[in-house]
Amino acid sequence: MEADFEIPKNQAYYIYHNDGIIGPYLISDIKGFVDAGLIDKKSIGFRADNASAEKPIELFILENTRRQAIESCPNEDYYVFKEDGLLGPFSINDIRSFVHSGLVLKRDLAFRADTPNVEKRVEEILSEKGMSTKVEHRGNLFEQIKSIGTELILPHSVFTKEPWEKDSRLFILALVGLTLSILMPFLPLVPSFAIFYIVALYFSVIWGLFFHYLFKTSQVSIKLSVGLFFLCQLIVFVVWDILGLPQLNPLYKLLDSEPRVLSALSFIFGVGLTEEFFKLIPILCILHFSKRVLRPQTMVYYGLISGIAFGVFEGVHYQMGENFRIFSDTSLAEGYVVTFVLNIARLTCLPFLHAIWCGIASYFSSFAYLYPRYRIALYTLAILVPAILHGLYDYTASLSSLLTIPVVIVSVVLLMVYLSINYSFHSRLAD
Repeated sequence: MEADFEIPKNQAYYIYHNDGIIGPYLISDIKGFVDAGLIDKKSIGFRADNASAEKPIELFILENTRRQAIESCPNEDYYVFKEDGLLGPFSINDIRSFVHSGLVLKRDLAFRADTPNVEKRVEEILSEKGMSTKVEHRGNLFEQIKSIGTELILPHSVFTKEPWEKDSRLFILALVGLTLSILMPFLPLVPSFAIFYIVALYFSVIWGLFFHYLFKTSQVSIKLSVGLFFLCQLIVFVVWDILGLPQLNPLYKLLDSEPRVLSALSFIFGVGLTEEFFKLIPILCILHFSKRVLRPQTMVYYGLISGIAFGVFEGVHYQMGENFRIFSDTSLAEGYVVTFVLNIARLTCLPFLHAIWCGIASYFSSFAYLYPRYRIALYTLAILVPAILHGLYDYTASLSSLLTIPVVIVSVVLLMVYLSINYSFHSRLAD
């Protein structure tokens, strides 16, 4: 692809291609290369007399096509932009006829040959000429459906596995949108605990997909994520429901104590410390048994999954206990509203907070494995930072829900800042 004659600078074009620059070429040569598939139309190029004005070569081709069209047609003719091409020249009556037949849309852009830089909608151009037109109907309803054909209305691939194999988003859409609808007919046959747990699992899947989209790394394993989710819930079930170990923490009995400072400390070192520790156990297992070095971002993702698992399991317990108590202790209308909001909160925003706090704990824990000389401090931070945030959230919630907003904001911002820390910090720990 080399030009064998000298090309004037205002007609010579160069193209960035395969880490180099090729040219010079006439625009007609470049169009031929594009049509033959030798060069991508999105490739960047420039004209020899204006090397700083780089842009995709498809724009140069379009500009040249427009210029040639203008030079070869009367001033009263029009050109219409249609998809990626330029159609014309057409008279105003031609355009009106095309609109009537549906070949040109009223909202398509067009310009007159003598004013190529003034682009207007076809509708505006017709209006300026005092013309109006309506798109004709191609037959009645049944004739139109017949013309459309069954392939558009009900493609044959609908009844095959092809759409599911070609686009995983379809499976995700069905999973999110249809799960509860499929389960609803069977709910009267299922115990109340199982119903709450099924709904909790549904929201967990949504959160999991959200976290996977935003935080996944090349090290993340879906199989491990699912296993982590149920392992965390198994630990919570054994520790809370069977062994009752959290109740051995004496600070649980001081949550409503006076002075309020003692109550706040009880929330932090009672509730916060206990729950954050047990949420972290599966993360420590992953770090301990992993045969490769896991990045902090990877462990944050796993921490989010572990936190969600804890949050929804706790939410089910609240729905079976605290929410029922509120409903029975208040009037029917008031109880319904309060328990409805609490049910939604326990399945959405509160598990999210558990995930954020466990993500922070996992972040520091991963650093403890990367830089073991600092493991005492890093493990302490892994428990203490989320425990303080968790405890302050619960304490402020016991006073007023408005007071929890600063704690929520700080929790989320902290995790985002941790994830954005550059590697100069890492090198400091490695010294």
